[in-house]
Amino acid sequence: MSGSKKRRPKSGSGYRTWRMARRVSQIFFLLVFLILIGLTAAATGKALDAQTSVEVSYPVELFLNLDPLAALTVLLSTGELPGLMFLSAIVLISAFFFGRFFCGWVCPLGTLNHAIGETKPSIRGKRRIAMNATRPAQKIKFLILTGVLIAALFGSAISGLLDPIAIVTKGVAQTVLPVFQWIVGETLDSAYLSGSPALQHGADAVYDSVGGILLYQNGIIVAGGLLVTAIFVLILAANRKMTRLWCRWLCPLGALLGASGRLGALTLRKDHGKCVQCGKCQLHCSQAASPRPGDRWQRAECDLCMNCVADCPKGALRFSKSGFMTDEQSGPDIQRRRLIASAATGAALVPVLRTGFAGSVEGRPDPDRIRPPGAWNEKEFLSRCIRCGQCMKICPNNALHPAFFEAGLEGLWTPVMVARIGYCEPTCTLCTQVCPTGALREVTTAQKTGDDKEHTVRLGTAFINRGRCLPWAMGTPCIVCEEFCPTSPKAIWFEKVETNVRGKKVVLKRPHVDPAVCTGCGACEFVCPVNDKAAIRVSCVGESREPSNALLLSRPKTSRPG
Repeated sequence: MSGSKKRRPKSGSGYRTWRMARRVSQIFFLLVFLILIGLTAAATGKALDAQTSVEVSYPVELFLNLDPLAALTVLLSTGELPGLMFLSAIVLISAFFFGRFFCGWVCPLGTLNHAIGETKPSIRGKRRIAMNATRPAQKIKFLILTGVLIAALFGSAISGLLDPIAIVTKGVAQTVLPVFQWIVGETLDSAYLSGSPALQHGADAVYDSVGGILLYQNGIIVAGGLLVTAIFVLILAANRKMTRLWCRWLCPLGALLGASGRLGALTLRKDHGKCVQCGKCQLHCSQAASPRPGDRWQRAECDLCMNCVADCPKGALRFSKSGFMTDEQSGPDIQRRRLIASAATGAALVPVLRTGFAGSVEGRPDPDRIRPPGAWNEKEFLSRCIRCGQCMKICPNNALHPAFFEAGLEGLWTPVMVARIGYCEPTCTLCTQVCPTGALREVTTAQKTGDDKEHTVRLGTAFINRGRCLPWAMGTPCIVCEEFCPTSPKAIWFEKVETNVRGKKVVLKRPHVDPAVCTGCGACEFVCPVNDKAAIRVSCVGESREPSNALLLSRPKTSRPG
């Protein structure tokens, strides 16, 4: 009886345990990532409730601090490693021993890609085996890595546009959370309006539980935010055609970890005598690393998913200690001229992106390029900002949004304030606390409110369009902007006039802006009752971070963050 039933080799069952460990690790780190995003939203809720500054007591930017691509970008562009980004050395050192281990066991975007690609896959059998063969397109990510690192060396952090940790952070904050909030919000509203006491009680209980954690995110997506959402959804949807297409072909972080692990501690050993060419090892190879005996194993692609060794029915594959390359192992084989071309492209991108638009670093600023508090001058800011979206998702008033062309092509997806959607709360400093790269320096509440008069943080200046202002253009009383102005003394003051409106004498208070007091918080623009285009709007001119963008000849004396 024992000979009538074939058993899998013990090595396969052992590797199945490791495969299960990998799955548990993926789920664990994805949950940690989502919890940290929830804690970010919770800090937002506390700020709204308290109407004052709060401290972020949790490492909500942990995954960004562990990101070696982000750390290397900032290090090359600025010569320093801010905050806790030195933690990225943990991931980089592990890559020297285990290659793309982070991609297969930890990365949230990798986990989402893997889950979508492996859940009822649309391509199966021999077609899937062929799909998982190593392709020349997998070299593209190494060329992208070369280009973005050279760009960083010339002072531009454009790697953030393709960094998977930045992408998944923005994607969840600007796609998943808004959808979640809309679904929950609509459900709670329907339950509350149903008239049923039981449903109303249940709706109140749910809101008390999640309100202030996730429902403080109002989920409005504008301009560049729509592009972020489209790209995030496209990356996920591509897994239905090829599992981990993004990770295999385009991910620069995966390229960095793969290249670092070229001389890793583990190697895939292949026993040709046991192999029956069933193709099961390649059927579920998540990174198309050529595990099949007879093919060169692509060490720089393998994320140690353990599928090949767990699925092999004959035990022809096993991992063991390793050193240098053997005849069955291969690193990224990239022609030198392609690397040189990629490096030259990265170097050329910086001046091209900076001079392509009037609103770029080298041109006159776009009035709508209003940066968050604590931002460096524009050139230094763009050398540090990795477009991670941390500042956007923690802003309690949803004032910060990804730029489209307000800051030129180089500034794509960097944060700008859209005052018509939300204003910068004067007592809030959350965005400066969670920025992982130091693109936003921490500021005090006194600097934001103007109590520290020598180092007041100014985001811009408000301007009144008299052709749209109700008291100026239509003889209609309105004092909303002055009432809502948070500065002390008020940055908006009134000129009291008596005028004739259709034969009737009317006393009006016509607003004026005092540029010496205005901090550009956008509160006046946010509440302006002219519903389409506000009669009072904030421009970036007069911002304290950029002396060259001062009003007329009045330049700020401070070099403190703006």
